[in-house]
Amino acid sequence: MIKDYATHLGEVWRDTHSKWRDVYDAYYNRTYDVWGGKGQGNRPSWLRPARSTSIVDHAVDHQLSAEPMVHRFPIGDGGAHQDNADLVELALTAILEEAAILAPVLTWKTIAKHMVQYGYAVHELDLDSEVLRRRSEEPERESGESPEDFQSREDFQSRMRLFEHYRRTAMPFRTRAPHPSDVLMDPMEKRPRLAIKRNKRYSINLHNLTQRRKERGRDAEVWEVGKNPWELILTEEWWTEKWHALIVEGNSDIFSRIIHFKQGQLLFVEPNTWGFVPYAHAFGNFGMESTAEEGRGPRSLAVGILDPVIADLKAQAQVISARHNVMMDASFNKVLIRGMGTDEVRDQLDQGDFLEVPDEGAIRRMEIPLYPRWMFQGEEWYARDIEEGTYSRALSGIREQGVSTVGQQAILSTASARKFVGISKQMEHIASVVCSQILQIIDVLDLDLTVRGHRIKPEYIEKDYSVQVSFDVVDPVIQMQQRELGLREYQLGIKSGETYRSADARIEDESGEQKRLLSEWIRKNPLVHQALALEVAREEGIDDLLQRAMALAREGIGQPAPQTEMEGNGAPSGLLGPDGQPLSQSMGQTGGAPRAVRQLREALTPQVASPGRNGANLAG
Repeated sequence: MIKDYATHLGEVWRDTHSKWRDVYDAYYNRTYDVWGGKGQGNRPSWLRPARSTSIVDHAVDHQLSAEPMVHRFPIGDGGAHQDNADLVELALTAILEEAAILAPVLTWKTIAKHMVQYGYAVHELDLDSEVLRRRSEEPERESGESPEDFQSREDFQSRMRLFEHYRRTAMPFRTRAPHPSDVLMDPMEKRPRLAIKRNKRYSINLHNLTQRRKERGRDAEVWEVGKNPWELILTEEWWTEKWHALIVEGNSDIFSRIIHFKQGQLLFVEPNTWGFVPYAHAFGNFGMESTAEEGRGPRSLAVGILDPVIADLKAQAQVISARHNVMMDASFNKVLIRGMGTDEVRDQLDQGDFLEVPDEGAIRRMEIPLYPRWMFQGEEWYARDIEEGTYSRALSGIREQGVSTVGQQAILSTASARKFVGISKQMEHIASVVCSQILQIIDVLDLDLTVRGHRIKPEYIEKDYSVQVSFDVVDPVIQMQQRELGLREYQLGIKSGETYRSADARIEDESGEQKRLLSEWIRKNPLVHQALALEVAREEGIDDLLQRAMALAREGIGQPAPQTEMEGNGAPSGLLGPDGQPLSQSMGQTGGAPRAVRQLREALTPQVASPGRNGANLAG
């Protein structure tokens, strides 16, 4: 039954995989046949423009972000739930960034490229079993080590310190972007309940994988390494919500792979303690099912961005190749000889610039044909059609002809970027599923992790695994306008400060930012300034001098009356700053910034506000 289902999925995806291999890969890697099998004569079949590659790369680089932004809604009302949500946000962001770095290629950038090139992408979540093993195996004293021996004690303590560090900071999650043809799933299920991954594993890795399961008391057949431990073995890994199995597969017809190994050997079947299939997939939304029955299925949905312009790309390559041929003929046009031997002419040319010929027309160059201008305009026609079939050049940073202002360019870029909205949404779905699965594993396995200084444990998750992830391409100009508009709305009282910080300023840790704002407000209090000044004076050994200065200030000696600052109870604050002003005013707390700073921060024009220039009045 299971093998029949695997065969069924292979048949469903067969045509799609063939199209990816024969068409999309050939054009992206520039290995396609320019002349359609007619590369004879002087037609250069090696000249293939980089347009097909640059279309995919520019789309990924400029329009699809590789940095996920995690948002977690509070599970309930109250500050504690908001704090937990913020902690989960920060920890998940750190986990995704760390996992992407640990992968051979950047995970989310590769997924974006698969979406653009193939119109389909797959994400795989995995746990590094070696990391989990090292986190759980606490060091023990080796034979011969005595607690009384100084060196033995130091060695054991060193191992314990390294273990504690590793246990707290090691990150076991791995995120990968396998090639879409390596994983078979039902194309019509957004959250598949069964996945089959076919890939090649080293023989030694199979041995270690099965040996560890055997040592844990699980029912597993240990794989024998054989003569070559680095022999590549084709395997099938089966995942359902309840079971996980690994099979050494012998039938490679579905994937057109040839390799010699044992056939159909089941290595192990074990319960899937995670409770989910660790794969997520989505289509890029460039394709659409047709009305005809034979035009339906994944072949019509997994359509890459190059699909509608394949013919244009080939025709453009032919035009460029032909133009190159014309240039080569014109630059190295042949010499025509009449009544003279070739060897004789070659010997005379080797001796100098003068030739002895029987008459004036004995030697001449072949005449270059006068090609009409329209022959060299075909490339522009194809380039325009390719651009209309893929995306505008404005998305690659190239300004359109006739566009002279930043606003016009921004309008064109925003309109063109709508082509990639579908891909961004699908990537957000995949990332949201992955983050939800990470939270589920942390809760089920009771993991306590600290990644890049951000801690996460089951108590923060509160038995809820819902997460929302976004991939936002930030335009600095638009972001600046959005922040300015949001600040005005906040000043008018129609938007809260929390909404402004999260939506406009894009601050992820909202509860942490509120604590930092409160701490900053406390530090701005004049009484706190005085306490801090006394503490610093004690450290410097001049606290007695500062106490006498404050006593003189309270008696009114050496302090101008107009500059006296009043505390909340009507008494003068008494402590002056280095500029002769009250300390709180010197620190920029009472009544805003100091007068010189306020003057420097006035608006340059009524429409534009200049940035802060604290300290500029002291320069020069």
